[in-house]
Amino acid sequence: MKTILITGTTSGIGKITAMELANAGHTIVMANRNRNKSEQLKSEIVAQTGNDKIELLDLDLSSLDSVHECAEAFKAKYDKLDILINNAGLTSHTEVITKDGYELQFAVNALTQFELTLQLLPVLESAAPSQVIFVTSMMHKFGKLNFDSFKGWKKYSGGSSYNQSKLAIMLLARELAERIGDRQIAVNTLHPGAVNTGILDGYSKTAQFFLRKLFISPEKGAKTSLFLAGQEPQSLPTGKYFVNSKQASSHKLLENAAMRERLWDTCCEYLNRESAL
Repeated sequence: MKTILITGTTSGIGKITAMELANAGHTIVMANRNRNKSEQLKSEIVAQTGNDKIELLDLDLSSLDSVHECAEAFKAKYDKLDILINNAGLTSHTEVITKDGYELQFAVNALTQFELTLQLLPVLESAAPSQVIFVTSMMHKFGKLNFDSFKGWKKYSGGSSYNQSKLAIMLLARELAERIGDRQIAVNTLHPGAVNTGILDGYSKTAQFFLRKLFISPEKGAKTSLFLAGQEPQSLPTGKYFVNSKQASSHKLLENAAMRERLWDTCCEYLNRESAL
């Protein structure tokens, strides 16, 4: 059985992913912002699956301090991590600057997920062969990188910011895969589909009514996450993008090594890290 850390499990895809992997007997560590919801979900999972190997961590991805505390709390209890599923994410229709000084969607959907993964690399390496999964979005294909916007846009667009944040984490994941290719850690990204989750809450009630009829269920949305988590890491490719449990094409910018390196270096500068692993 494996030790699996999943972010953002209190609803939607993350909840289904945690439930199914717990049902398979794995040790599940759920990292969430809302402790009360986490406790409720833990009780629900134990009751439904009979698996009491469910641990909780506090994680607010809008705060780098919280990311560091979460990673340290995990490493204090576990010396190995078989699978990291970076599932959490958000949309924001208004511009918010985090206390660390970064635009919220870029921070949560890219920068802090990147930092959490880097913080956990030692325990992933200890468990190798292991894997990292990033739940991203097909909307990355519409993204453009505006480096000047990472700390705030001149003219904010929620959609442009979201698309950019998803493109950014795709680029960082690809670059991570390239840099640790010899460490037996598979790093892949996925699009879960257009899923009926809380990510729609920021839309108007009218828009939500129609979108929820078009979108798929969280159960269907979790299938690719569960597919990857169910594979032995050594059998997986690395640096790839999956849709419907199959490899798919992604933004052509992912093939631009210079752009990947520029974004990597920029994020490492933000995180006060040396650029090279």
